[in-house]
Amino acid sequence: MNFWINFWTIFFIASLALFAGMAIVVSIGGFFNIRSLFKSLTERSEQSEDGPRKEDS
Repeated sequence: MNFWINFWTIFFIASLALFAGMAIVVSIGGFFNIRSLFKSLTERSEQSEDGPRKEDS
């Protein structure tokens, strides 16, 4: 019986550690993705203020 208690305890802790690691990786990646999104939106806004541009079809 002790084996299963130890097994599920280790499994639970490993799952929490994996989840925490993935949450950190996704958060960092999302931060850089949103930062590049705002940067491209700013560049596009500055281009449209400079004058009319040729639209892509």
